[in-house]
Amino acid sequence: MQKILRRVATAERVAAKRAKAKDLKWFKKNKKEASTEQRDQLNLVREDFSAAKRAIKNDWELGPLAPRQDVGARAGTKGAIIEGRYAPLGRITLAMRNRRCEWAGGAYKLNLTVGDRVVLIDGPDKGRIGKIRKIDHSTAEVTVDGLNRSNIRVQGDLREEDDAATMNMEIPIPISSIRLVHPIKDPATGVTRDVIINQLVHGGMMHDRVSGKRRWSRIVPGLNVSIPWPKKPEPDIKDYKCDTLRIDVEEKTFVPTLLRPPMPESVIDELRHKYSRFRTRHEPEYIARLEAEEKAKEDRKKLMESMRTPLQELHRVERANKKKKGKPRLTLEMLEKIGEVMARNMERTRNAQALLEAPSSSSDSPAPPTQEATTDEATTTQEVTTQEVMTPHSETTVQETEHPPPSS
Repeated sequence: MQKILRRVATAERVAAKRAKAKDLKWFKKNKKEASTEQRDQLNLVREDFSAAKRAIKNDWELGPLAPRQDVGARAGTKGAIIEGRYAPLGRITLAMRNRRCEWAGGAYKLNLTVGDRVVLIDGPDKGRIGKIRKIDHSTAEVTVDGLNRSNIRVQGDLREEDDAATMNMEIPIPISSIRLVHPIKDPATGVTRDVIINQLVHGGMMHDRVSGKRRWSRIVPGLNVSIPWPKKPEPDIKDYKCDTLRIDVEEKTFVPTLLRPPMPESVIDELRHKYSRFRTRHEPEYIARLEAEEKAKEDRKKLMESMRTPLQELHRVERANKKKKGKPRLTLEMLEKIGEVMARNMERTRNAQALLEAPSSSSDSPAPPTQEATTDEATTTQEVTTQEVMTPHSETTVQETEHPPPSS
């Protein structure tokens, strides 16, 4: 037993070691790919900075003779950033997302939602307030409406001839670069004003088993003030003339019963398959096709019956003639003859049996007939009897062959 336990423990250690090595290999691979992507994007940023510095230097030194940078594929894109810089710098891991969302409760229980008022604490629009338009939970970034805008170059194969070479749009910013803004009433003065909230925690966690959703409240620690979630705007639904009224929908027009089908039979046939065998009526084309298939089967059957070999045709003629003649009948004379032949055969069989049972008197006497000889004699007698009685269909006769009388 101890030996088995040692083997089990060794196998568990080996499996754990392999799993750890596999996880480490996967982690190193992802880390290498993320660092490669981040390095490539940083190189793009350095190239943009170098090109901008070189352009400023040429404008200062050469003036009107400075070479133009916005020509060819970059025509009309002066001051715009390339589309490669629009993507995040490499892959964002869970630890990085938690660090970005640390002040807002973490990446899993983020205390921010679309519609919240936030202030930017970093970037060219630092200090400005705007509403969150979009949250990307995979990268822990938000898009603020009207803030952090920049010109992004659009490739030539992605735009039409009349479209501009650049597009002015909001660039996502990390959640660590924003803070929540909410009006809070000062208990001392009673004045309500916007306050920048630097820390949020969650409380009152509730889990709905039916929908699988979680709900909680966001609280400012220290003040114990609950920040309400922004109300979602109700969708603007327009009414049209073709819309069905609610009173028509709620009107009860059908009472189920077993006395009649729930709908007309024609409607039931329409709901069934076009070629369903449960339909009470079918399309004329479908009926014509079924009739054609049945006729084709009958024609094939007739053709198979008409194709016979000469031997089959001979057998068929013989069966027809035999059926036409009917069954043969035996007359009284024929029955009497058959009885006589059967009596002679039985007498001959008894005599042969008696000869076999009689003991031998001396050695000079002939040997008694063997069983094989008796069998041959009985077979010969049966053949003779079969030849004596013949019953043809046309003529009924009995032929008898004369035999010498048995020796006594």
